[in-house]
Amino acid sequence: MAEEHRLRILVVSNLYPPAVIGGYEIECDTVVTHLRERHDVLVLTSGMDRRSVPRQRGVSRTLPFLPHSRVTDLLAPLHSVRAAVTTRRALRRFQPDVVYVWNGSMIPQVAIRIAQTHGVPVLFRVCEHWFGSLYDGDRFMGGLRGGGVRGALIKAIDKLPPLRVDSRAAVPAAISWNSEALRRSTPVPDTVTPTIEVVTLPATVQGERLVGLERRPAAEVTIGFVGRVAAYKGADVAVRATALLASEHGVRARLIVAGRGYDDYLRELTDLAESLGIGDRVELRGPLDAAGLAELYSTLHAVVVPSVWEEPAGLVTVEGALARVPVVASAVGGIPEIVRDGEEAILCPPGDAAAFAAALASTFGDEAATAARVERAFARAQTLRVGPYLEAMDRFLAEALEAAPS
Repeated sequence: MAEEHRLRILVVSNLYPPAVIGGYEIECDTVVTHLRERHDVLVLTSGMDRRSVPRQRGVSRTLPFLPHSRVTDLLAPLHSVRAAVTTRRALRRFQPDVVYVWNGSMIPQVAIRIAQTHGVPVLFRVCEHWFGSLYDGDRFMGGLRGGGVRGALIKAIDKLPPLRVDSRAAVPAAISWNSEALRRSTPVPDTVTPTIEVVTLPATVQGERLVGLERRPAAEVTIGFVGRVAAYKGADVAVRATALLASEHGVRARLIVAGRGYDDYLRELTDLAESLGIGDRVELRGPLDAAGLAELYSTLHAVVVPSVWEEPAGLVTVEGALARVPVVASAVGGIPEIVRDGEEAILCPPGDAAAFAAALASTFGDEAATAARVERAFARAQTLRVGPYLEAMDRFLAEALEAAPS
């Protein structure tokens, strides 16, 4: 990319660190930090956790964050007006040369549409399935594109000066997918005409901190679950597998669950562990900072990624490989693109706690085979480190600008 051309890049995403739920926003921060070495970047994101995070130069936490609820649906027009005002103000003041959209879920997507139709090159980094329902899945934009009484009401509201949104025209944009699996399973919306499409597996600076980590496995066999603590991530599968590991394979292990989760689901996990007789061996540690994660990985005998959804590209598999921790994961989505069954990890059918227990028993019982897998995984992960990743993302930006209509 030409060094002399300094760009003004508007990044739109639902969350931005330190407001974090998962790997998507961490990856976004990795790229933004890199872009700021050569360009001016403004991040337009939601106000989630705004009161608890410090003010950051170049970060505007002004978009509404919209958890799924009936109240959110009812107030969708008001949230959309607010988002439209915020976005138009950011565009007017910042005057971007490029719009770069990351996670567009759980924010009013009118913000994305206004930025998308601003008349500058548009890039999408797609790491989850939200992209396939862009606008149609949004309560306001979907109504604007639909019919019936609600559609008529939304169209009337759209006549307000902050809105007046073109909801249907297809706009050229470059797309970077985080796995072939996600690219295959997610349709490109009819409002996007791809100029280029590339696939770049994810990486973050969080993974870099695990390279060369001193391994200090705990005295007791310890399994780690790292990430969003939610049903679709299979945290309950990890609990069941830990119980079966003891009852079916004679391996008494601890399970440490690290990550953010909703209180109701965390209580369900606690109750499940108690009902299975392993309440004293399941620890819900909550979200960890970088130092805490490194400390955890250093003590683990295995990390499990038991997702029961089509995980686009599980970053935890990369982290486990870089930390030289054996990986046992679901054979779903893009995970087999990162680690192959029997080569760099053991992959199991999603939701099959018995298969996970057997894979963990094999991991702990066959030390030579496990050590060989770990070394192959570490070698594979060298191609998934931040350096090669950022080089690929630089190429994506350069090719996107070259392919953009003049």
